Amino acid sequence: MTTKYDRIMGAFLGCAIGDAMGAPTETRPIALIKEHVGGGDYVRDYCLPLPDTLSAGQPKGQFTDDFSVSYLSARAFARAGGITRQAATDALIEWSSYDRYYINHSGPTSKRAIALCKGEPVDDAQDYACCRNAWATNGAGMKAWVAGVFNSGNLDKAIDDAILMCQVSHDNPVALSAACAVAAGVAAGMAQNSTVADVVKAGLYGAREGYARSWRFARSSAGASVEQRIRMAVTIGTCYAHDFDRLLQEMTDIVGTGLNANEAIPAAFGFFVAAQGRVMDGVYMGVNCGNDTDTVAAITGALCGAFSGAGEIPPQHLPFLSEVNDMDIRQAVEEVDRVTG
Repeated sequence: MTTKYDRIMGAFLGCAIGDAMGAPTETRPIALIKEHVGGGDYVRDYCLPLPDTLSAGQPKGQFTDDFSVSYLSARAFARAGGITRQAATDALIEWSSYDRYYINHSGPTSKRAIALCKGEPVDDAQDYACCRNAWATNGAGMKAWVAGVFNSGNLDKAIDDAILMCQVSHDNPVALSAACAVAAGVAAGMAQNSTVADVVKAGLYGAREGYARSWRFARSSAGASVEQRIRMAVTIGTCYAHDFDRLLQEMTDIVGTGLNANEAIPAAFGFFVAAQGRVMDGVYMGVNCGNDTDTVAAITGALCGAFSGAGEIPPQHLPFLSEVNDMDIRQAVEEVDRVTG
């Protein structure tokens, strides 16, 4: 039987591996990932980032914002005894002090949120606008798996906690809908005897409820439905699960795998289905899908890891990633396991 600890570790490691392995392929289309990074083939290992990437100069295996923000958030919530807005704020401020992550990997939405948290001046020239649709990015969805880990089997609490932790940085219904989809999907995957269908159903519920709940108070935004794009992505993942080339091309062409919350998060659900929850298979799909590969791979890894646990993940990943990034991932997992009972 897969224990709760195994599932927590699976989510942590799945996210970490996806982030670190996907960082060198970020922004490129599929063809250039194979040509420039994979030596003519798909990437299935850690690579040294090329000089023209956001991760240029970093060693193999270094995280971006995807796992580093999640890691610090999880530890802050463990110290607080649960997910609170103050702990989420503290984690963001702490994260901004790590230059190796913040300088190259902080998006404009997160940078603005951090500046506001610190009481620093921000560019508010366009704050008169009813909708700031450029803020509907995937920075909420990338860390919302933590809310799922803290709420095994409890979808509604996972949704509420995802809004609580993510509104600090992404205060709009599209981004929060995506965050709630991830949180609910992970919460469902954490439960014993869950199925792939359970995770998908939970993700759709989270997207729908996250949008409806956050619409009442979050700043308005326009954008394609996260819920409906998850449906599209799951259809693609089901149809092309045994055709890796076609799977990646259909996902990036139709659903999208970019910075928008209604692209990266639905794509992750599609890859989760195609991989049937197998962690490394799901990560490889995210790493090679093009565009925002580190985020897609990180979220896919977290979904798969919570569902399947850490048992199938090769053991060398944990010590390697912990050493490269100077993070005690095992201790973080133990802290979360302890506080979640």
